[in-house]
Amino acid sequence: MFRKDSSFAPRMLLLPAALASVFALSGTVSTACAQETASAGTSVPVHLYELKPGPLVQTLDAIQQTSGQRIAFDRAALAAAQAGAVRGNLSAGAAVAQALSGTGYIMNEDGAGVLSVTARQVVVTAKRDEAETSFKASRSDTATRSGSSLHLTPGSITLITGKVLETQQVTDVTEALRNVSGVSFNQNPQGIANFEIRGFTASSTSNGVSDPHATTRSVYTVERIEVLKGPQAILSGGDSIGGGVNIVVKKPQAEPIRDLTLQYGSRQDKTVALDLSGPLSEDKRLTYRTIASVSDAEDSDAGFDGREHRSFMQAFRWKDRRTDFTLGAEYTKGHTPLMRYTFALRDGSILPPPERVLGHPADGFDFRNRRVHYQLEQQLTENAVLVSRLQHARDNFDVHALSPNGFSYAAGAAPNAPRADMTFYGSRSFRNDSTTSGDHYLRLGLRTGPVRHKLSIGYNHTDLDFSQTQLSGPDLSVPVYAATPYVFQDLRQGATSLVVDGRDGQNQKAAYIQDLISYEKWNLLLNWRRNRYTVKDSAYTFYPDKFVYSAPAEITYSTTPGAGIVYQLTDQTALYASYAQGFDPQNFLQCGGGVVPPNETRNREVGAKFDLLDSRFALTTSLFSMQQSNSLVYFQPGNCYNVRDAQRTRGAEIDAQGRLAPGLEAVFNYTYTRIEDVGSSTAVFAGRPKHKMSLWALYDFQSAALKGFSAGLGVSASSRSLGSRDPRVQFHLPGQAQVDTSLRYSSDPWALTFGITNLFDRTLYSTTVSNSFIPVNAGRAFMLTVKRSFK
Repeated sequence: MFRKDSSFAPRMLLLPAALASVFALSGTVSTACAQETASAGTSVPVHLYELKPGPLVQTLDAIQQTSGQRIAFDRAALAAAQAGAVRGNLSAGAAVAQALSGTGYIMNEDGAGVLSVTARQVVVTAKRDEAETSFKASRSDTATRSGSSLHLTPGSITLITGKVLETQQVTDVTEALRNVSGVSFNQNPQGIANFEIRGFTASSTSNGVSDPHATTRSVYTVERIEVLKGPQAILSGGDSIGGGVNIVVKKPQAEPIRDLTLQYGSRQDKTVALDLSGPLSEDKRLTYRTIASVSDAEDSDAGFDGREHRSFMQAFRWKDRRTDFTLGAEYTKGHTPLMRYTFALRDGSILPPPERVLGHPADGFDFRNRRVHYQLEQQLTENAVLVSRLQHARDNFDVHALSPNGFSYAAGAAPNAPRADMTFYGSRSFRNDSTTSGDHYLRLGLRTGPVRHKLSIGYNHTDLDFSQTQLSGPDLSVPVYAATPYVFQDLRQGATSLVVDGRDGQNQKAAYIQDLISYEKWNLLLNWRRNRYTVKDSAYTFYPDKFVYSAPAEITYSTTPGAGIVYQLTDQTALYASYAQGFDPQNFLQCGGGVVPPNETRNREVGAKFDLLDSRFALTTSLFSMQQSNSLVYFQPGNCYNVRDAQRTRGAEIDAQGRLAPGLEAVFNYTYTRIEDVGSSTAVFAGRPKHKMSLWALYDFQSAALKGFSAGLGVSASSRSLGSRDPRVQFHLPGQAQVDTSLRYSSDPWALTFGITNLFDRTLYSTTVSNSFIPVNAGRAFMLTVKRSFK
């Protein structure tokens, strides 16, 4: 799968993998194992136990160590509990049951071979998820629809928890994604960042259902961000050929929350956020959550009007032993200003950013989003759960910005002596989207002898309609580096010439089946999805000639299988391999007749997962190869298209997060990527650094003198990368690193955080694919956050 490569990057993965393996193996105790015969004629491992009564935590550790059976439990919650004696030749389950006898705690099995110990409760109420309170989250319903541990999931998944977002003082979801391994961005002049995973386009979902604009929501409503590497057709159908980003929204909980957050930063960036949650009934089964935030900034680093953001979320939840139902609604409205940017010359040199503001102060990206959703988990029987999720979203966008055409040169001019003026094209675009999406499945826990199944059978659907209108204004010739004043027109009034007006859409319907099969230390995940993808009939009118383009609806059927396997080498170490497919329908005529087949990707991946330090720290290392097929090749004589194999991305990733030591939490990601075109030796891939890493660590000082204080340190870095797809203007973005830091003081009910981004005020660039638009990141900036929790 991987060619021999002289680069050291993939071999770098061997060091943390080896260290983690040694660490994990050091805690394994080899024991003799007998077998007891069950009534069904199958055998389960038994061991001899002679454990005296004592602390429950120690007893569970001893059972786990002796049996090799994974046992999940909250050490803090069980710290004061005492276990009874455990004696005899017993299976792991029987030993735990004996230890829990008379304690008020119960044991459950998650269907994937993991035993869990929890408190016996008469009333089950909604609780705050671990993603809101720590750097590590252990589970994701999205990846397998089974709710199983990420440690047993065959694939690379990065989780950015709400606690990480809060301590980093993240102001929007897209900003958080920049720190995830395998994710790359291409910024454009209109201020909309397009992100890719492993070099290919990615889908976005909210709470597991399709949501094309999920990343525009308020960061204060986000519980965690899940980034799934590799094509995710099994989850979201077409359009997910590189991976998926799932935004999990905060839910109501029974524990009262009364949090008020005030934030002030550079550029007079001000935010007020309120988070309220608690019970509405005496039995605490009915709960609510209300989250509202208002953000405004005076201006931006580029000199445009500052960002604006308004958000309101209201949700209600009913949770008891059999039912977990959430109904919610969100409203978001905002303005995103344009980034500061610069240019490259024909000789490859990057110019300093112009001091002139390249546009009208109001230029930017305006949006409004409205969402209504529900989530239901209904326990039908002991081994059957119905899961249903549905969301309807309406999204409106207004983009008004100038697009630079880059420098032009007189005939015979030197490559570093362009004309003084640059041409800018002004436009205003409106887009209105309406999306209804859902995912509904039955999850079954089954046994066939010693083999356990978590079987999900379901139906997935997405319906998207959108209309688009584009207006243009007069072209401008601007002396970008001259000191002479220049007045830019407000494109909201100046762009009046109709260019294009039309409508389009798509519809997906799919049946799928997923089965997580567990046998002893093996876990096998099998996926199959049958998809009906409809590109709806479309009609566009192009002006001023009023040329009308229309196309009838086109239906594409696609079957996407997938498979993955995990082997638990030890309680702390798991090895995995996986295969997944993705597709993106294409509505173009194929030479020889018919429509070209969908653009497809195939991802092959192997890796190792380590669950360390009593499950407080997780580490995943992976190697992957993703191949694209059915890439379009235009054949001019026939005005048609052929297809061929094209991009291949290969690389390695490291993802780590959790608590490393008392007081020290960290999240770390590293990506090594190599991209090539298997059908063209001259193809270039811009905006794709070979190396990319990020680290964010927070240390709570442990000494009595510094109690309540903590310090944060972040480093994000990337290697040199090609900056342009145009072979006539080749330039490279330099390797670069940004350092962020923070100081935090927390003393209930107050928490104060002072953070500085780009501490050394370096000139840093975002990845780009054009010499006429090289985004420049903001310089040094500060942010002060004050949070008050009212009980």
